[in-house]
Formats: sequence, C-alpha cells, structure tokens
Amino acid sequence: MTLFFPVLVSAMLLVTTSVASENFNSIGISGEAIVATQQDMVLSEQYHFSPAYRAGDFVFLSGVVVEPPGNDPATLKTYQAGIRKAFSSIKATLSAADTDFHHVIKMTTFHVFHSPHFVGNKTAHINVFMAVKDEYLPPPYAAWTAIGVSELFPDRGLVEIQIIAYAPTD
Repeated sequence: MTLFFPVLVSAMLLVTTSVASENFNSIGISGEAIVATQQDMVLSEQYHFSPAYRAGDFVFLSGVVVEPPGNDPATLKTYQAGIRKAFSSIKATLSAADTDFHHVIKMTTFHVFHSPHFVGNKTAHINVFMAVKDEYLPPPYAAWTAIGVSELFPDRGLVEIQIIAYAPTD
C-alpha cells in the first residue's frame, strides 16, 4: 500500500481544470513546493505532497494519471482526450513554476498496456500517447522512458506521466 500512495495522490491531480490567477507555492528548506491551483492545494493538504517541487534549477513534477471517463473502457478518442487533460494539468503546474514544456528534460511514463479499461492494443495505446505528447513537448525532445506496468492506482489508471524540467531562476 505504501508504494501506491504517491500514485493515488498524483492521480488526483488529473481533476485539476483551472489555473488560479496566483499560485499557492511555498518555500521549504530545500526548495519550493509548487501548487498551481486551488484543487492542487486541497489535494496537497489532504495527502501531504507537492504537485511539483523546485530544487535549485530543477522542477520535479509528481505523476499525473490518465483514467477513462465514466465506467466504460477508454476508446482511442476518450484516451486521447484524457491524455490532453493530463498534459494541460502539467502545463499549469509548469507555469506555476515559471517554466514551460520547452524546459522539460526528462519524462517517465508508466503504461498499463493490457488494461480491461482500454479498448485497443499496446501499439494503439503508445501511438495515441505519442501523438498527444508531441503536441506539447517540442524538439529537441526530452529524454523519455516508457515503462509497462501491470496496474496503477487508481485501478482504472491507464498511464502516469512524471516530468523533470531544468528551469534556472536567473
């Protein structure tokens, strides 16, 4: 259960839909906790985590999980919409850290390729993800590791996206 807790929290970031006019960042002893929206603040306080954390010139984002809408398995179209929603949430968090996708240096994704919550095969799963990823991450492309996993938390999670950005403050 301990391993799934951070994933649960990061999954809840997916519900973030609007960016606050000001962020809710707070300074810690080793950097700055980045909290982009009121919804992120609620989740941060409830689950004791930071949606992102700036340490020096690096910004580390907690994972954002894509889930199918409703109770039905994701189709290619709804999976694509879910990925866009996740990347929009990531964009808001990067913005609250005064950076953007141009500064992303590393992306790690965790894919449930053989999920009963997805209508399609592994090739379709990764191709749809790559198409949306390329809408957000410009060349030169960040390093990317895609890992196949048996499940995510929440149970209907299809992919989790973690980001590291290099964003000097000077």
